[in-house]
Amino acid sequence: MRRRDTPDFDALHGAYLRQMPRSYLFHGFTTVVELNADPDTNAQFLEAPERPRLIHCGPGVVLPDGFMALDVPADAVTRAFPALLHDRFGRNTLAPGMDPADHTPDAVLDVVQAAGGQCVKLYYEEALWWPGGAPDFALPSLAIMSEITAAARARGMPVLLHATTPAGIELGIAANIDMFAHGPWEWPQDGFAATRPGEQISETLTALAQTGIGVQSTLRTLANTGSLFQSEVLNDPAWLDVIPAEMLGHLRSGAQVQRDDFLSRFGPVILASGQTVEDMPALQANFFGRYQTLLADFHRSGGRLLFGTDTAVGGFGWASPPGLAGYWEMRDWEASGISPEDILAAATIRNARSFGLAGQRGLVASGQDADLLILSADPRMSVSAFEHIEIVVVEGRPIDRASLSARGE
Repeated sequence: MRRRDTPDFDALHGAYLRQMPRSYLFHGFTTVVELNADPDTNAQFLEAPERPRLIHCGPGVVLPDGFMALDVPADAVTRAFPALLHDRFGRNTLAPGMDPADHTPDAVLDVVQAAGGQCVKLYYEEALWWPGGAPDFALPSLAIMSEITAAARARGMPVLLHATTPAGIELGIAANIDMFAHGPWEWPQDGFAATRPGEQISETLTALAQTGIGVQSTLRTLANTGSLFQSEVLNDPAWLDVIPAEMLGHLRSGAQVQRDDFLSRFGPVILASGQTVEDMPALQANFFGRYQTLLADFHRSGGRLLFGTDTAVGGFGWASPPGLAGYWEMRDWEASGISPEDILAAATIRNARSFGLAGQRGLVASGQDADLLILSADPRMSVSAFEHIEIVVVEGRPIDRASLSARGE
């Protein structure tokens, strides 16, 4: 939802936030990892009587003149992004009055840890999708990325990098990060109508597979955009288990203005000569399928896939509902040819190891946290088993799944 398009935004958003923790539990998520934490939202999440455990990376680490700060006035950047990193190796300049000593890698990590962050989220966003070409903003240098990665590792904090382009992936490999928060879906030189990933991106992913660095593919981010042109998405009755009915009604009506907004902004970039708006659904579906092919190739070459959804990414579209988007992500992986057993491992023990939590969760074993799912079907055989969760156990407390549905509100 967008405030400008939603007359009842505060009421609808408030109801959404109250239901959100239960929606994650409904779909079997007993731990949620938030990579760029908002303290007010997290505080409300933690007050919920029924919720998953929450782990977060504190505020994202960004450059004062980087992409993330583009829409923030210069005098408000520090308030909006408390973990500002000074890149003394790049073009990065601090605003008047900002002391470089307050923005070194160690100073920034102090801010993240003071906020309760257990991991570090970095950004390398080139904005290749920007209509008319990306505006002028800074990108982090390899030297500063390497410094903050080494400093975080010394503190036992895993480092994740937002990177969606070959250059971002290559920088992350060189800086020796731990995980990529997205797979690379930005390669506009290939065009939306290309049937297979181009040579450059394929070679980049082959090199990445050899490093053992984890990749959260977040297919749902692309599906979110594609949902603008798939009216059937909002007809799935599963929505009623995870968001209030009033919000679903808005998505089916007032929120539809997003489609026109998207077309006016990005249509000229996506549509080639002779193509029209009627071609957009097929182009989006083709792009999504091409990304699935890329991830399947990465997996087959030994790449380490980690489970992540980028739920409620905030972009155009409405295909990232809490909990349900995770189930859809699993189905997307399965449709890509990844086995249900491997998907289960990516969402449990593999993620637990990546975040340094393997001694607490990720396995059904003595000494592990009592966070369990009781299902009437085997998720090692098909991800459809997650439609058959009977009981969710969090911190040893059993909760009947049906009681978590938004239908009971």
